[in-house]
Amino acid sequence: MALGGTASEYDRKFSTPVVTHINQTDEEKATLEHNARIEALETLATELRNCLEHATDEKYKRYLALKIDRTNQRLEQLRNEEF
Repeated sequence: MALGGTASEYDRKFSTPVVTHINQTDEEKATLEHNARIEALETLATELRNCLEHATDEKYKRYLALKIDRTNQRLEQLRNEEF
């Protein structure tokens, strides 16, 4: 894939909060992790859309469209999730 990484690599890269503090509560940590997951999925969706714009193979375009749809569904799920 031309994105330079897989979904699991994106999760590893973005799911860890950048800002950490020793005295964070569990709720604050959960919020940071939740926001990091959303940011990672938004980044993945953006890169998938960029690939889709430049793709020429119809089979690959369908694959990318499916990945974008699933990523958007997961984003919507996370945004509506209460934790």
